[in-house]
Amino acid sequence: MAKVTGEQAVEMVFAELRKAEAKHPGWPEDKIHAVAILIEEAGEAMQAAIDCVYAGGSVAHLRLELAQTGAMALRALIHLEAGPDPLDAEEETHA
Repeated sequence: MAKVTGEQAVEMVFAELRKAEAKHPGWPEDKIHAVAILIEEAGEAMQAAIDCVYAGGSVAHLRLELAQTGAMALRALIHLEAGPDPLDAEEETHA
């Protein structure tokens, strides 16, 4: 497969988002755990990139891992709820 277009890349991310939501409908409310899921996917994308360069890994696998990383970034954004910022509360107690 040649380079993907922006539209194809977005569709890949949305396809992975739909798969992830079907397979794992729950999402952590805790911001740290939510971002940890994103970072885990980014780590898998990094490993796929290393494999591409040094171990004969496939670009198709790297694309999949990147799409999954994008999907988790979207899930984190979608589920992110504004709430009290602990740093704001700390500043108020020191004022």
